[in-house]
Amino acid sequence: MKLLHTSDLHLGQLFHEYDRTREHQAFFRLLAGTVRREQPDALLISGDIYHNSIPSAQAQKLYTDSILTLKEACPGMTIVITAGNHDSGSRLEIDRNLWEHLDVKVIGGISRKDGKPDLEKHIIEIRTGEGKTAGYVIALPHIYRQNYPELDTQQPDSGALWTEDRCARRQKAFYAKLMEMVKERNRTGLPVVMMAHLAVTGCDITGHEEPIGGMDYTPLSFFPEGYDYLALGHIHHPQFVGTGDGAGDSGVMTSVSEDEPVIEHLCTPPAARYSGSPLHVSFDEDYPHSISSVEIPSARQDRKKIKVREIAVPEIIPMVTLPDTPVPSEEAIDALLHFPDSKAAYIRLNILVRDYLKQNVAVDAVKAAEGKKCRYCHMKVTRENESTENGNTLRLTVEEIRTMSPLDVARMYYRKQFSCEMDGDFEKMLEQVARELSDNSGNEDITY
Repeated sequence: MKLLHTSDLHLGQLFHEYDRTREHQAFFRLLAGTVRREQPDALLISGDIYHNSIPSAQAQKLYTDSILTLKEACPGMTIVITAGNHDSGSRLEIDRNLWEHLDVKVIGGISRKDGKPDLEKHIIEIRTGEGKTAGYVIALPHIYRQNYPELDTQQPDSGALWTEDRCARRQKAFYAKLMEMVKERNRTGLPVVMMAHLAVTGCDITGHEEPIGGMDYTPLSFFPEGYDYLALGHIHHPQFVGTGDGAGDSGVMTSVSEDEPVIEHLCTPPAARYSGSPLHVSFDEDYPHSISSVEIPSARQDRKKIKVREIAVPEIIPMVTLPDTPVPSEEAIDALLHFPDSKAAYIRLNILVRDYLKQNVAVDAVKAAEGKKCRYCHMKVTRENESTENGNTLRLTVEEIRTMSPLDVARMYYRKQFSCEMDGDFEKMLEQVARELSDNSGNEDITY
């Protein structure tokens, strides 16, 4: 079975108020060319189709037009699309029945049928161009831990409505039941792929913007035995997760053409991988982005290695931090003034503040970028002393506050008011409140 795996498209993102449609269009052209060349059995898009739960009409049209173009590039290919935490699962599924006619499977969330969770919805049979079964995909959208349904009737819930143990048991039981259903119909041992949009314990989140209150992690051990490849989304850094041969070798550089470098890995199944986002979503994602091509031998006896190739996605408009190390605002503005006029880039100024940030720095930065192709976005502020001593006033500008999380601001306020660090229990309470507010924003999942 041959797959292409991508995720975290974030269509409709306004990057510091700059529209990224042109960059997403360039990515879809590259993806369509890859589909045309590779002719895969399936294309897997593991969540975060949109950047916002209520996408613009322009972003939705880009999505629809692009999926149609991808199907034209390989009519026999099945496309499997799952919702991520940025998506509204119910909105993503509005056109689900129409997409079915084109063999595009859209899984936005958990549905109920005859009063029970509709598990069949998550099991997708993948067929070859000749109509033969190539394998199976278990498609899991982003599901908040408290929203997994109760499947284990031997251990009914008791006590608190929401506990870590209860959520973990429900999550594992949900995955295990789906795998059990696949094994019942997969009598010849064809490849099995799972899709999920979550953070796996031990993954590298370098450069990833954590949600308020931190990130929930799922141990890889929660996924049952029986899958060959786990197509992950959510973390933007391309990587294998887990240990041993299944995490892939160091990679061998090959090349489709001079403009399309490819890194090839041979992995012992089961292999779990984040394809990563095709575009840089923030300045701190200073690593190459790619899509993954996956080849899984059909015969079980031949499935000693899975071939995974990273196909590079070139950066259309690079993200540049000026300069590399923090400097006073005057020097940062000067670096922007000397940035090449004809070079397109998103610019973040790297500013060191010893006392307080000079007024109108943002205005000066906008003026320095006038007439250039680059786009000034914001500034990264590093303070020599985060707080002041002896009761002196702590001065923060609007630009500085924008670089901080609400929890960071609360900690600084607490230190200033009480001259000590925030109590651990009180901080945990604030983190929980912040997490619940973040989780409920745009989330339409139903708690079972």
